[in-house]
Amino acid sequence: MWKLLKNAKLYNPELMNDTDIIIVGRSIAALGRDFRLPDHVEGEVIDLHGKRLVPGFIDAHVHICGGGGEAGPASRTPEIQLSQLTRGGTTTVVGCLGTDSVSRSMAELLVKAQALEDEGITTFVYSGAYQVPVRTLLPTLQEDLTLIEKVIGAGEIAISDHRSAQPQIAELEHLAAEARVGGMLGGKAGVLHLHLGEGKRGLQPIWKILDQTEIPITQFMPTHINRTHSLLEQGIQFLSSGGHIDLTAGCDDFPTELRVPAVLSMLNQRQILNDRITVTSDGNGSMPQYNEAGVLIGMGVGSVEVLWRDVRESVLHYGLPLEVGLRTISSNVANVLRLKNKGSIRVGYDADLVVLNEDLEVQDVWALGKCMVRSKQPKVWGTFEKRVNSNT
Repeated sequence: MWKLLKNAKLYNPELMNDTDIIIVGRSIAALGRDFRLPDHVEGEVIDLHGKRLVPGFIDAHVHICGGGGEAGPASRTPEIQLSQLTRGGTTTVVGCLGTDSVSRSMAELLVKAQALEDEGITTFVYSGAYQVPVRTLLPTLQEDLTLIEKVIGAGEIAISDHRSAQPQIAELEHLAAEARVGGMLGGKAGVLHLHLGEGKRGLQPIWKILDQTEIPITQFMPTHINRTHSLLEQGIQFLSSGGHIDLTAGCDDFPTELRVPAVLSMLNQRQILNDRITVTSDGNGSMPQYNEAGVLIGMGVGSVEVLWRDVRESVLHYGLPLEVGLRTISSNVANVLRLKNKGSIRVGYDADLVVLNEDLEVQDVWALGKCMVRSKQPKVWGTFEKRVNSNT
C-alpha cells in the first residue's frame, strides 16, 4: 500500500520547502507539494496540516535486554517492550550491555535486537559490556564487527568508574585498534562507545591513547559527558579537537546546568553545537545512586521517552532551534555511527517518521513505512505486550 502524508512542515532535520511525502513499502518514494496518489494504486492519504513531520529518532544507547544488577539479582531491570520505544518516537535503537555481563550475554542482546526488528523497528548492537576483556559473540571483536551485521561497535566499555574493570591503557589501545580494523573490514563505524564515570581520570585514558598511537579521535564515542562539570569541560575540549561526545538525557537528579536542555543551549550559545554531538537516553538501564563511600543508596530504571522530552524542553524553554535539537537524535547519530538511509527525510531513505503536534509532542510514528503510533496510542504492540493486552 502507498501512503501519502500531506500538508506537513517537513524537517530534514532542517525545515524544507516540501510539504508532502509518498511512502512506498519501507521507503520514502517522493517529496514535493500538492501530490495525489495515482488512480491505479491502493493507498492511504493522511492530512497533517499544521503538524511537523521529522525524522524518526535514533537512540544509540539502550539496555534493550535489561540492565542493572548492582544491588543483586532482584535489581536486574526487565527487557524493554516495543511500545516503550515507539511511543517516544524512537524508530532505530542501538542495544548495549552494562555492568552485568554475567547473567546478561551478547547472545541475549543480539536475539532481543532481532526480536524488536521483527516487531517493526531497526536495531543494532555494540559488542561488549563494562568489562575488559570484552564479551563477544565470536572469538574476537574484529570478527563480530566483520561478520555479524547488527554489530556496529564495542560498548559500553566503562572507564573512570568504580564499577569498571580498571583497564590498562594497553588494553584500551588494543580494543580501539580491534574496533577500528573490524569496522573497516565490516564497512561500519567501529566506534568504541565508552561509559564515563565520576572518576578523577575522566577522559585522560583516551588522551593517552591518542598521544601514543595512530588511532584517530573519531574512533571514540564517550558517553555520559554531562555527568559532572569537570567531565563536561573535558568533553568540550574533546569536541574541539575533532571528537564525538554523547550526552545522557533523563538525568533529573543532576544540577540543572548539567541536564541535556541546558547543556545543548550552552553549546549552541558558544557556537560549538556541531554534527559530532549526540543525545541518548541510557534507557531501560538501572539508575543506581551511590554515596561518597561508593555505597549504593538508591535504584531506578531509565526511561527511553526522556530522549525527546529533554530535546523538546531545550526547544520550548531554552530557545534552541528545532532543527538543531533534532540533529542530535537523528542525522548526527546516523553520521557518527554510519547508519545507511537513516536520520533524514530523503528520497530512498527508510520511512522512519515522527509527527509532532503544535506543542511538539509525539503524535504519530512510522517505522519502515508502517504506522506504529497514531494519536499517541500504539497501533503495533510487541509480541507479549499484545498477548497481555488481549487478556485484560
